[in-house]
Amino acid sequence: MKASKFILVALTLFVPLSLPALRAEEAGKPPAREGRPGKAGKGERGDRLAMLTEHLALTPDQVTKIKPILSSERDALRAVMQDTSTDRDAKRPKVREIRESHNAQIRALLTPEQQAKMDALRESAGKKQRGN
Repeated sequence: MKASKFILVALTLFVPLSLPALRAEEAGKPPAREGRPGKAGKGERGDRLAMLTEHLALTPDQVTKIKPILSSERDALRAVMQDTSTDRDAKRPKVREIRESHNAQIRALLTPEQQAKMDALRESAGKKQRGN
């Protein structure tokens, strides 16, 4: 009797916990990861180009020009983060420099109205990071 109760309890706990993984496996993609509250996890971050296209109403020509800039930024940031010879505090200025450089390249492709919207997006993102 005790063994059957144990099995029943184990199945009751295991099945609901395994459903997301089973559903994801059926869909052919890994299960979604949950990020920290208020922050998107790596898998939930979304596509920055799509976000910029939506918020700034980018033209197809702008999208074509911005896509390689974002790719270059991602590769440069990945290289900095994978550099094991540099400590975390030393990486921060490098990351900031890469982001500022690539944002300037993107900004140069925008109209004045889009630049103002981009500034507003960056300001609101900064406020969220600071907890304001």
